[in-house]
Order: sequence, then C-alpha cells, then structure tokens
Amino acid sequence: MSNVRDFGAIGDGRADDTEAIQHAIDEGVGLVEFPRGNYRLTRTLQVDLARVGRTGLDGAGGSAKLVMAGPGPALSLKGTHAQTADPGGFRPEEWQKERMPIVADLEIEGRHPQADGIRIVGVMQPTLKGVLIREVRTAVHVTSRARNLIIDGCHFYHNTGIGVHLDQVNLHQSIIADSHISYCRLGGIRIDNSEIRNLQITGNDIEYNN
Repeated sequence: MSNVRDFGAIGDGRADDTEAIQHAIDEGVGLVEFPRGNYRLTRTLQVDLARVGRTGLDGAGGSAKLVMAGPGPALSLKGTHAQTADPGGFRPEEWQKERMPIVADLEIEGRHPQADGIRIVGVMQPTLKGVLIREVRTAVHVTSRARNLIIDGCHFYHNTGIGVHLDQVNLHQSIIADSHISYCRLGGIRIDNSEIRNLQITGNDIEYNN
C-alpha cells in the first residue's frame, strides 16, 4: 500500500504532484491511496501493469481529485492481453500481474483543453467504480483489446468529447451500469471501428449528449 503523500504529493491544487504520484505507482506495492485533496497533474500517470503488477487506485471515498492540467489522459491503464476472452487465451503472467486494475472513489477534473480522463489499453478486467470525470474531452477511452470491462456507479459529466469511447477496440463481456453519463458533446457512449460482443448497458441515466 502506498499513500501518495508519503512520496511527496501535496494535494493543494497548485503544486505539480505528477512525479510524486508516478513514483508511488512505480513502487508496485498494489494499492495507491489518495487522501482528501486536489492533486495537480501536468502529464499522464502511467499504470503499466506488466511492469508494476496488480494495482488499484483509491480516492478516499470520493474526497480526492486529480486535476489534469496537461494534455492527454490523467490515467493510462496498460496491459498486454492480445488473445480472445476464452480462458485458454490468458497467459499466466496476466493473472499474476495484470488482472483487474481498479480505479475507485476518485474524481478527475480537466484544466486543459486537451485533457482526458482514463485511457484503457489491452487490459483484462479493468474496473471503474465510483469515479467522477468532468470538464475533460473524453472521460473513458478504451482501445486495442480489453476483456471483462466493468464501469459501475460512475459519473461522466459535462465533457467536450465523449463519455465512454469504445474506439478501435476488440472487446468482450463488458458492462456499463448504474452510471450517470450526460452533457458530453460528442456522445454519451460511442463505438467506432470496433469489434464488440456481449456489451451490456443497463440502469444508466444517459441524457443531454449531442
């Protein structure tokens, strides 16, 4: 377990906390905790699961905020899954190091015209719960291969791009549920150039998207 304050993050909304938080992630200890505060970022936080191992990010019951003051996503979750969703398509190292990264109870706010929320690439069982993303371009961008995606109890609100963008993705067994996705100018949930099977969208409030 890593508390980002122990690595030098300030959380006052003014100091650049990017290096401190990236250091906490790179330690590879598993759970990265954000106490209440506003953590200013100037570049993307990279969660390279093959390198750092099983990882979760927790925002202390929704009291922590990442303020993305640079271009690109605040968080990038990256895995190496390249096969099908069949159990035989997963390598042992994926179960050992990459499965089910969780982002929970955390807010992301954009403070740059090219800021995004979360990018997910080649990840097995990525899970977002209790996440608020607002004032960015695209809240959640899923691309490449992804398996068993779960988005539950989230709020993607007032973004200049898309709420959830399934973009050039090969995607199986995905659930978007119990979430509020609204006022996203380019669409609430949008699929482009993708191969998607077993996509369940249920119990959401999806409104006022253009």
